[in-house]
Amino acid sequence: MSSTCCSTDEGGACALPTAKPGFCPACVAKGRAVATLTVKSLVRDHARVPADASFSFCRTPECDVVYFSDAALFYKQDVKVRVGLKETEEPVPLCYCFDYSRADIRRDVEETGNTEIPARIKAEVQGGFCACEVKNPAGVCCLGAITRAVQQATSSLSTRSG
Repeated sequence: MSSTCCSTDEGGACALPTAKPGFCPACVAKGRAVATLTVKSLVRDHARVPADASFSFCRTPECDVVYFSDAALFYKQDVKVRVGLKETEEPVPLCYCFDYSRADIRRDVEETGNTEIPARIKAEVQGGFCACEVKNPAGVCCLGAITRAVQQATSSLSTRSG
């Protein structure tokens, strides 16, 4: 009898890898709590997301796990969007609400020495036009990632020209 389930008991339920609660079962790094709404909005098969589960987001760039709980585990390929934190090849998404990538930041900084992208995003957020909880895989505002990308692009530019 062939089975695609990881259980060795016939008719047994598939078990997730065991890890401490809140720690990714694949890389054992501490995850960040994320709303179930975020997970349901971004996984390809939202029916696999139990409404009563408490999910965490794995922030380890090298780990293929995106969301985990004691009830379910979702990998990069299970998510509808590219997870910027876990991507190395462009386009690396940073702002999911207004469609800015790491390349957009780098291009602005290389062309002008600065970028207006953070100010544009702040204006949109203040206008109430963001939906980070359902568009960003981390379930949070992108401005932290945007700020880090600006710092990296600025540092890279000064290193090359200095």
